[in-house]
Amino acid sequence: MNNSQNRICVCLLLFSPWAFCEPNSFLWDASRPDAPGPIQLVNLPDAAPVWSEFQGKRAVGAPSHSDYYQRRGLLFRVEIEPSKLTDPIYVVLEHLDRNLALIEVNYDGARSEAEPLAGYTSLGSGHPRRAVFRLTKPEFRHRLAGGADLEVQGVGALTGMTLTSEMSADLSQSIRNEVPAVVPSRITLRKPIQLVLSVGADSKLVQRLPEALSRMREVCPLAAALGFNAVESYVKWNFVETEKNRYDWSYYDAVVEEARRHGLKWFPLLIVGSAYALPQWFHDSQENVGFVCLEHGKRNNIQTIFTELQTPYVQSFLREFGKHYGSTGRLLGVRLGPSGNFGESQYPAGGNWGYQGETEHIHIGWWAGDPYAAPHFRSFLNSKYSDIHSLNRAWTSAYNGFDQVPVFIPQFAESKRQRKDFVDWYIGAMTDWCERWAVWARESMPDTPIYQSSGGWGFVESGTDFTEQTKSMVKVHGGIRATNETDSYVQNFYATRMMSSAARFYGVPFGAEPAGYGSARGVVARIYNILVNNGQHLFFYSPNLFNNDQAVEKWLQYAPLLDRRDEPLLEVAALYPDTYAKLDDGVFRNLYSFGFNRMIVPLREKLDFDFCSERMIMDGALPRYKVLLFLWSHVIEADVLAKIDQWVRD
Repeated sequence: MNNSQNRICVCLLLFSPWAFCEPNSFLWDASRPDAPGPIQLVNLPDAAPVWSEFQGKRAVGAPSHSDYYQRRGLLFRVEIEPSKLTDPIYVVLEHLDRNLALIEVNYDGARSEAEPLAGYTSLGSGHPRRAVFRLTKPEFRHRLAGGADLEVQGVGALTGMTLTSEMSADLSQSIRNEVPAVVPSRITLRKPIQLVLSVGADSKLVQRLPEALSRMREVCPLAAALGFNAVESYVKWNFVETEKNRYDWSYYDAVVEEARRHGLKWFPLLIVGSAYALPQWFHDSQENVGFVCLEHGKRNNIQTIFTELQTPYVQSFLREFGKHYGSTGRLLGVRLGPSGNFGESQYPAGGNWGYQGETEHIHIGWWAGDPYAAPHFRSFLNSKYSDIHSLNRAWTSAYNGFDQVPVFIPQFAESKRQRKDFVDWYIGAMTDWCERWAVWARESMPDTPIYQSSGGWGFVESGTDFTEQTKSMVKVHGGIRATNETDSYVQNFYATRMMSSAARFYGVPFGAEPAGYGSARGVVARIYNILVNNGQHLFFYSPNLFNNDQAVEKWLQYAPLLDRRDEPLLEVAALYPDTYAKLDDGVFRNLYSFGFNRMIVPLREKLDFDFCSERMIMDGALPRYKVLLFLWSHVIEADVLAKIDQWVRD
């Protein structure tokens, strides 16, 4: 029998009861891995597949490895004439479902990753299961490692694979039906903690709800198996109020119901003012006033916080959300997205999620160029200084009245006090706006845990004051979620320690979120960070766990240590350079070349310690400590220095 005749008709003996006999199909069988055929397993000297036998079936798993930055799978060489398989081609994997992982197929062709259609999470059920993927315009030209054409990742016990041009709706649905809705958790914790995972519930368009639910049906069981108790999704204004004053929550009702089917609660991020969340009726109205940068005088669609134009819409959105979901029992909590490009508590600073997919003008900078910003700034100055003469003395300026004071780029200020006043106003305006969001959310959801999002790495252009935003959650009995963790513990320490220190001092629950990529190293680092800070909330994006081959194993190994969370004994604090950062770009502006955190790195290897901000000092934090370290704080306010002096004398 030649290759073109080696059809699926023989699979009735090999794969019963799953076999399907379709034309233009080719198979590989783990029980006869070396049998002649058009699909052959490729063995690399340094990446040998792992063979096993279970319940009389021979199976093969991906080679083990320690590279945190790429996955390693089973490689297959395909010798099939293009005319024998028409585009698209479907890959059906048969496996014994013995591990917990995301299954992926890479190939050489129009795309590098095959489109997953059904069954693409391995859930450790121990039952025979299938997964199906679609390949678009594959090119079997042997250009992957070892001359392979396909790479199958995440499968621990593969028993067979079929390539076919035919995929019936019945077969596809049958594979979906093999995905269990409820999977027992591998982790049981005694101490309550919010463990939240993204599960693909978000879409760019409300019409893509079926695709989102399909992803959830695959990933939610895996989340439950790993011990997570809630899923996160964005709740975008334009998904629910497509017509003014008419709310339709059907998209998110379906998300909540799908999570419920898998024993999971919902932890949504509420977005109103970010560009990608604007309804068209609002975007096209006169009330749409976006931020304008001082550097270029260019506008984007992220709503300015220097006017009350968006206030009634935010209040209405939060009120209607609370009415619809607040008493359902399906919320584990909510996260607020008061501003910024991503829906965080900051000014535009990066990324480019624009209105209806368009490109926006977004960069790290000073977003105070809209018509409402200057009056807002002058009101701040009028409250701080008794008259214009007092301001002129402080600034060494010569204005005739407050109405003459413009907004300006702080780096061009002619005195330190002028620059610091501007930055104090700029950051304070964001703190005030975020606090108001939290108050409105609490009024709408009296009994729901509420977390504020606080990100960045301390650069003042973001408008994020880690201490003030943490303190602002006290009045609503809410929490603070750091959205800036990385793949390194020491980076997590200096990025989040100001928030966690303030959270301990003010009695605010602390949580954490990764800023982006995370490997197995990052998983362990983040568990450790939340453990030593006695955190109450831990969030992962699915790729942090599933886009490398070791992360799930490390999570299962170390997540039980979360039961050992307790308040740390910290007798040393490093003075946080609040004032200095507002006067000198070198403190935090550039992520990998700043002053303060460079001093933190070697010190953390020797001892654990808090950060103590100037606000914390003014609020009485110093008696908590025996030592205060001046690492990169060459300038502070006089009243703070007086507090430090009194503490030393006491």
